[in-house]
Amino acid sequence: MLYSLADLVIFFFIYAFLGWLWETFYCSLLEKHFVYRGFLMGPYCPVYGFAVTTILVLTEPFQDRLIYLFISGFLITTLFEYFAAWLLETIFHLKLWDYSNLKGNIKGRVAPAISLFWGVGVLFLVKIVQPYLMSFSLPHKKIVALAIFLVMMIDFMWTIKETFALRQFALAFENQVGVELEKIRQTIQSNSDTVEKQAELFNQKFDDFKQHIEEFIKENNLKTIRLNQRRLLKNYQKFKLEDAPILTDFRKQLVKLKKKMQD
Repeated sequence: MLYSLADLVIFFFIYAFLGWLWETFYCSLLEKHFVYRGFLMGPYCPVYGFAVTTILVLTEPFQDRLIYLFISGFLITTLFEYFAAWLLETIFHLKLWDYSNLKGNIKGRVAPAISLFWGVGVLFLVKIVQPYLMSFSLPHKKIVALAIFLVMMIDFMWTIKETFALRQFALAFENQVGVELEKIRQTIQSNSDTVEKQAELFNQKFDDFKQHIEEFIKENNLKTIRLNQRRLLKNYQKFKLEDAPILTDFRKQLVKLKKKMQD
């Protein structure tokens, strides 16, 4: 094989970093402010690293044939993107991207237009970037590869822990909000008979609602949203917790309000 294990680890990191760089640049351009992309905390998107290193290994015999390289890039990156989306949705009930508005999409996880872009991107990476990387001689490759592996594994385990904590908070929050809203609804129905009185009573009860939610969080020692969790919420406009619709909808309303204020 042309590449050693240390080579593959280093290439994995480089292409994961380049993927993060591209997504951060593109999304920052769209949103008109800095957007720090990636599921992990570090500046890398592993799905790019996995996809490109897999392509480098599998297409080694025919990398000089552009059509085969394009088709391989199209198919492999699509499979990796679909699997990554499925994994996030299945394990964490979390959706970070959604292509439902694009034609030919499959469950919003992949779409032909995006896959075509990946196919062209693979041609660029394999034919232009990879030969440039191969021209460098990196000393102590095994040590560098080991350091990369350890750092990314620590990041991965920490992110997994943080994501489960976010889901735990969201589910507990979701349940308690539902209970408190039901109390308000029953109180309004039993104590008012006009729209004006209902609105007045709702305003009075809303302060109690906020206080009860705050007390619930403290009493149950729930860990509120921390650094990496805030980053995911802020930088992924399609962020969605599948089993926490109230919190997800609340976040969508905040995003819309923020956009209106900026306009």
